[in-house]
Amino acid sequence: MRQLVLLHGLCGSPDYFEELIPLLDAEVYALTLPGHAGTEAGPETMDQFAEWVVAEMRLRELDRPIVLGHSFGGYITTNLVRRYPTELSGFGLIHSTAAADPEEAKAKRNQAIERVMEEGVHPFIDTMIPGVFAADSDTSLIERAKQIGYEMSKEGVMSAQLAIRDRADETETVRETGLPGLFLYGDKDPNMGADRAFLGAEHHTKQTVPGSHMGMMEEPELEARLINDWLKEVRHV
Repeated sequence: MRQLVLLHGLCGSPDYFEELIPLLDAEVYALTLPGHAGTEAGPETMDQFAEWVVAEMRLRELDRPIVLGHSFGGYITTNLVRRYPTELSGFGLIHSTAAADPEEAKAKRNQAIERVMEEGVHPFIDTMIPGVFAADSDTSLIERAKQIGYEMSKEGVMSAQLAIRDRADETETVRETGLPGLFLYGDKDPNMGADRAFLGAEHHTKQTVPGSHMGMMEEPELEARLINDWLKEVRHV
């Protein structure tokens, strides 16, 4: 059975994958990223987050697992593809992108850091989490994601935002890699279009699903089926 590492998004936790994991045809390791879910504040660069993931993989003696990253977890994943390709046998971007932040997005991250410093975590989460769901998303899922986000520390939010803001553009990384990739995009993602989600994915598997940026919570059965189908395709890679 394939080994699968799941990396959650900003202000998330492995609980984002709670409904998805039992449906996956793989040996799953869902990691809690530093600074999240009540852990100590994490690194401030994407390189350091990637190094932490590699250390965790080695600690668990994983043998070239496939890494799937949701949103922020996807940014870490593309860093792994560039810097540690021999540690992986495949990768996936789940409601994420290989692109760097444009200047407007960087400015918003600076504003978010300032807001967290001044007001704390809860007001930030109360704005951020509904903003990654679609207008017609299940309100109970939004509330669940908010409760997960409330476990963040101020330092955890700020360090993750710094790492995201300053990350490298990895479009060419995913375009040129020999590793097989899966790109999942939600057609109601309020913050990203399919063109951005699929940058560099010309030679990889691309799937569009109904739902928002949080499709693994909204459509776990569908996303699990798509992931399992792809795992079968890359079984011998």
